[in-house]
Amino acid sequence: MMYSDVANLVELIPYAALLYSREETILAANGMFCELTGYSPAELAHLRPSQLTVYEDQPRDDAACRQLLDGPYMELAYEKSFIAKSGEVIRCEVALKRLMNDGQVQYVVLARKTGTDQPNDLIMDSLHGASELVLHAIDEGFILLDRDFRIRCINDEALRIDGRPRSALIGRTHWEAWPGSEDLPLAYAYRQAMRERVNVCVEQLYHHRGEDMWLEARAFPFGDSLALFYKNITQRKLAERAIRESETKFRTIADAIPQIVWSARPDGFHDYFNRQWYDYTGMSEHASEGHAWLAVFHPDDQSSLMAKWHHSLATGDPYEVEFRLRHHSGQYRWTLGRALPLRDAHCGIVRWMGTSTDIHERVMAQSALKDTQTRLEAALTAAAIGTWTWDIPADRVHADRNLAAMFSIAPEDADNQPLASYLKAIHPDDADGVREEIERSVASGEPSHKRFRVLGPGGAVRFVEARGTIATGKDGKPTTMSGAVLDVTRQHLAEEARQISESKFRTLAENIPQLAWMADSDGDIFWYNNRWFEYTGTTFDEMQGWGWMKVHHPEHVDRVVALYRKQIVEDQCIWEDTFPLRGADGQYRWFLSRAMPIRDKEGNVVRWLGTNTDITLQREAEQALQQANQRKDDFLALLAHELRNPLAPISTAAQLLKTGAANPANIKLSSDIIDRQVRHMTDLVNDVMDVSRVTRGVAAIDQEEVPVAQVINTAVEQSRPLMEARRQALVVDMRDDGGKVLGDSTRLVQVLTNLLNNAAKYTQQGGRITLTVDEDASQVRIAVSDNGMGIDAALLPHVFELFTQAERTPDRAEGGLGLGLALVKSIVALHHGQVTASSAGRGTGSTFTVTLPLLWQQSQSDTHAADTRPLHILLVDRADDGDRELPAALQAQGHMVALCPDEACALTQARDLHPDAVLIRTDMPGVEGYALAQQLRALHPDEHATYIALNGSGQSHDKVIARGAGFDYQLERPVALASLKRVLPAAFP
Repeated sequence: MMYSDVANLVELIPYAALLYSREETILAANGMFCELTGYSPAELAHLRPSQLTVYEDQPRDDAACRQLLDGPYMELAYEKSFIAKSGEVIRCEVALKRLMNDGQVQYVVLARKTGTDQPNDLIMDSLHGASELVLHAIDEGFILLDRDFRIRCINDEALRIDGRPRSALIGRTHWEAWPGSEDLPLAYAYRQAMRERVNVCVEQLYHHRGEDMWLEARAFPFGDSLALFYKNITQRKLAERAIRESETKFRTIADAIPQIVWSARPDGFHDYFNRQWYDYTGMSEHASEGHAWLAVFHPDDQSSLMAKWHHSLATGDPYEVEFRLRHHSGQYRWTLGRALPLRDAHCGIVRWMGTSTDIHERVMAQSALKDTQTRLEAALTAAAIGTWTWDIPADRVHADRNLAAMFSIAPEDADNQPLASYLKAIHPDDADGVREEIERSVASGEPSHKRFRVLGPGGAVRFVEARGTIATGKDGKPTTMSGAVLDVTRQHLAEEARQISESKFRTLAENIPQLAWMADSDGDIFWYNNRWFEYTGTTFDEMQGWGWMKVHHPEHVDRVVALYRKQIVEDQCIWEDTFPLRGADGQYRWFLSRAMPIRDKEGNVVRWLGTNTDITLQREAEQALQQANQRKDDFLALLAHELRNPLAPISTAAQLLKTGAANPANIKLSSDIIDRQVRHMTDLVNDVMDVSRVTRGVAAIDQEEVPVAQVINTAVEQSRPLMEARRQALVVDMRDDGGKVLGDSTRLVQVLTNLLNNAAKYTQQGGRITLTVDEDASQVRIAVSDNGMGIDAALLPHVFELFTQAERTPDRAEGGLGLGLALVKSIVALHHGQVTASSAGRGTGSTFTVTLPLLWQQSQSDTHAADTRPLHILLVDRADDGDRELPAALQAQGHMVALCPDEACALTQARDLHPDAVLIRTDMPGVEGYALAQQLRALHPDEHATYIALNGSGQSHDKVIARGAGFDYQLERPVALASLKRVLPAAFP
């Protein structure tokens, strides 16, 4: 029914009537309503019903409209107050009815002032008469039943639905009009409404005229009657079922896909999320309603995301945006959100359907790729790396500006050049090799790699390194070669410098006398010099890493490893330790070991350089010096004691002379005592001075031919009285005359006399002493043996030492200072001989053997030396304060002499000269003579030159130190040519 028809019907209603839409637009008002409120129809058209109602009653109106819209009611009656145009508040009784007009919900209000004489039922009775026109105008079926459920009234829509004329229905009961309906649920609802006077609503599937029909019926008491409103909802039911089926299918699919799926109303209110949303975000269904979903979006993305969403809502444009969505783990992950509007037949938006897809890995990969590309471009520019692609069939090179600059090609000509344009910049000596590498790569399909030189402006040479890969077509033939060229000039020069430096280092390391090695920052040793392998007899495979522990002494290795780990691995400080290492011969020698850290620019340790210096001789020398010092102290104490003993009788004799009893007998007695004790003291002092002169090499030693037989006879004569007094037998076994030696007859007699007297002292009375002389072509051996008390094994190595404690020296047991054997050794050494002692132990006797070179063998040797060749002699001394005549004297003998004043000169000369003999002044200021000897020996380790130390002190400990430093001999300055000649023959091979 058209709106104008409804408006005309409203005008016919005999009460104040107002017609308005669901949206509160006033559609019509009759004259009685205008009279009640004072508004004209035109004025009412610009107002809303709520503006005509007092504020307190507006909620009641809203509730009544919702009841009529959502519930079973078609009409409600209540009281409310209208506001007239004049401002008067008019209290009225109203009836509010819902109508359906062309499918649109409308409301009609019937009103009368309260307190009038008209009964309340008149409002409802208005449905008859003029208001009945309204019932016939609505698009719902209407039936009015009396208390017996007889049909009193039925509108046109009800007749249309039923299909029968009004006469066939009026006056009949509902159950008569529709047989079987009394057993349907709606019959129960109708009876309930009639009996309990309540409103009811029921939907009923009804079989009518051969087909099923769904009806929606609403019943409410109307006076003593029952008003029924109903309509055919079959299409709605079918549509609802289709929607439910579609919705179920949609939700099943939505929950099955991995993406988040959601929907929203046209105003943007989100009304659906699939299961993935709740699983992904961890939100509950209640927490996701409305706009609460925004809470799981990254705070930095919310404003831009909502701006985009509101734009789509306003314009209907598709929605697409990337944002960060909070995962239930708390991590924000990148997500792609998309939504499209669903439109009705009139293109109006009825819903938004959207998805959210996790693209975190893709975004991260793109970010990483972009970052890599950015860094690559920066690196290529900073490092001057040129990139290129060669189109092989077309012979065209596509290159960047960096490559063009390397090959002296203008930037504008960098691209689309033939390969030959680039090859012509290659150094002529490298060009053929580059072409061959390119041809090999193209032919084999394998990558190319070549380092070569390119010529720049002015002929400047730069080193570059090129790499390329081949791409092939579907036919397998090469189509392109792509690659990069890196300017490695700086690296190449640095590598050359490193190689030169490393070569120098290795040359130095291989020529120093120490063992040397290198380790990484963690202490793993990765290199040893050859001296290490020569000494230990090991291989690198055995020693690499921590293999060096194998050559350490078992008693020291744990301590060494612990300190090594602490100082090198943990503290990374300078490491120093002393320990024994096993040599290739199985013997252990002591080494002083040090390692220094090598650091980079940031101060981090990158490697360690270590050395092991053999200090066995120094260590033994130190021990010998300590022992010698101790023996010196003991000797001084003994000397004081021996010198103090004669003082007591001398003092007594002097006191006796002072008493006045100077009779001849007392004077003679005192004089004898004093004379005897003074001579004893004189002998003691002379012995000490004699030993001092001999051991320091300053004693006067005559150089003359001395028959060995003469020395033996003289010594026997001097020792015989002591032996006879002890009733000892002396046997002399000398088959020949013993030959001759070069030396001092008196000193040699002194040697044999000491040995014979010692044998007499330590042999019991009646014992036997034997003197045996034996000679060969070069030397004579004189042995003194006895069957006396013998020598302990612990004492035997020290019998010739100076300042040995008295109880350790055999000749001390019979008195004296214990200097005799030390004096013997020194005198024999001055004659270039040797003296040895042997004994099987206590009670087995002992044997002392003196070996001297025969005079004729020395002369023959000198002659042979002179006839063989002159010597190459290196003399390290300063001519201005040294032995001025020594170089000239040696040159006069035909020797070649190189005089050097310092270490640098000596090292240079020794490297070229290969000397037979090296003479070094060890007490020369500014020169470390002992260290220099070790360095010189290391230059030619396979040669056996004779090293002679020259100094002015002549102390015995100097000899020990010289021996420890590698010297063969030590001579006291100024050097006697005869003494030098005696040791020089040792320089011959």
